[in-house]
Amino acid sequence: MASTFTTTSSVALLMLIAALAFVEHSDACAPAGGGGGGNSTGRKKRSVEDDVHVVVLSHERFNLGSNEENMKRVEQHMKEFADKEGISFKQLQTMDRLAENVGGKFGVHFEVGGAFDRCARVLQFIQAAVNELEELVSGTVKCGAFDAVHVTKKH
Repeated sequence: MASTFTTTSSVALLMLIAALAFVEHSDACAPAGGGGGGNSTGRKKRSVEDDVHVVVLSHERFNLGSNEENMKRVEQHMKEFADKEGISFKQLQTMDRLAENVGGKFGVHFEVGGAFDRCARVLQFIQAAVNELEELVSGTVKCGAFDAVHVTKKH
């Protein structure tokens, strides 16, 4: 079907939006300042070991000529899904994401900065999405310095 790729891309962003919702909620609950220290910015440096990396793989073939168009399509479908689910789309616009060639198939790699403490929720969401959405082949979640967890469909 022609809509398989569009739906697959939508699924990838859907998963990312869910992960971001957890990050955004946690950031909103965090104290604004450092509690009396001399740090005027109120922020501490983030370690790359706090990041969560997610790669979702579709059935579609990887094609350099259509990556930009495919990513735009993915973003639009994810925004629509996020709106429908009541999840904020703001953080997706600033998140690092790349098209990735995984064995000749189109994948989307998302980096969720500072989300290590919410990794289990991100993994659960990816597992559910891979199992429920026929457009997705698999997903991988890597939390900080730990080994990546590869998720495939249950048969």
